[in-house]
Parts: sequence; structure tokens; C-alpha cells
Amino acid sequence: MYDEIGNDLSEQQKDFPRKKAPRWGLAIKSLLEEKKAQGHEIPIQVLAKKSGLNDKHIFNILAQRVQDPSSDKLVKIADALGVSFAELATRAMGEWPGSFFICGFGQRGFIEYSQHGFSIQSLSPPGTGSRDFFMGLMTIKPFKELKKWKFRDNAMICIFLESGTLEITYGNKIRRLHSNESAYFDGGIPHKFRNVDSIEARLFIVTRPPIH
Repeated sequence: MYDEIGNDLSEQQKDFPRKKAPRWGLAIKSLLEEKKAQGHEIPIQVLAKKSGLNDKHIFNILAQRVQDPSSDKLVKIADALGVSFAELATRAMGEWPGSFFICGFGQRGFIEYSQHGFSIQSLSPPGTGSRDFFMGLMTIKPFKELKKWKFRDNAMICIFLESGTLEITYGNKIRRLHSNESAYFDGGIPHKFRNVDSIEARLFIVTRPPIH
């Protein structure tokens, strides 16, 4: 069912693509500015010498004329700046404008599965990789039992029940979740939700990796 939800939401949100790419030049420039503020200014010529690279090439990276430098050069620049390549890569991804994404009402997907007795609305933008997550608002009709679901192996799911009473079949065990309670579990294990209340169950669901 997760795949069906993901496909349906992706179709609704196809006009709001969310791409993500590292901006190495901005990340390096930011690190140079931090060093300067700390009293350890590193001129480009010094950075070039410490990294063993041509200073003109580094200027081109900073100006974003070279947007995809080779990994070996980036490792050398990271070493010269005194940070790990992983930190440099994280900073480069963080410089992408889409790293801070406000998902407005018009960018949310909403699917009503009346035949299954529930609906789901996305509260997060489409994911760009396994480090992202999906957040949605699900409603389940009174006394409605959903089919058994299974997400990807090693996927994690967290739900917060805002209202109603939910019975969760997880593997071969049954647990009950009351309003204002949350549950966290491995989505690779088959699970099933049943609303055992006379009111609509309203829950927030978060998955990692994202559904779509």
C-alpha cells in the first residue's frame, strides 16, 4: 500500500519537483569566512598550496563555474581547510536553496481512498534520497480495519495518534494506541491499523525513507 500511496502522491506533486545538488563553491567560501572570523584567515593562494591545486581552479570552484569538482580534489580541499570530506559534503548540500523547503497548502498531496476507508495528506515535500523522510496526516473511518501493509526493509515508521483509538497488529502481536500517544516501529515488518473507536482516527505518520 505504501507504494500505491507514494505513486499517487508523486503524480499529484509532479509540478513541484524538489531536486537537490551540492554547491561546493558556496560551502568552501563559507568555511573560508568562518576561518577568517576565527582569526585564521586562509588566502586562496595558501589554500591552493596546501591542497596542491591550481589557485585558478579553486577560484573557478568558488565562482561556481566548476560545479562538480572531482572527489579527490574535494578531499584535498577539505584536508587543507581542516574538515572531513563528509562535513564539506554536508555543508555543500546545505547550501542548496531547497535544503530549507516550505511546503505550502498548494504543494501538499491529498488522496482519499474511500474503498479502503482512509485518507492521507502529505505534509512534507517529495523526498530526494534515503536521508529524507515523509510526514503525512492520515484519517481512518470509525471501526474501519485496513489491510496489512509492509514498507521497505529497514524502513522506520513513527505515528502520533491525535484522536481516536487505534489497534495495531505488528507481526503477530496486537497493541493498542490511544489518543495523544505515539508509536515507533520497523516498517519492514507487516503491520495493520484498525480504528476501534466510534470517531474518526486522526494520526500523523512519519516514514524514513520517504514514501515518495
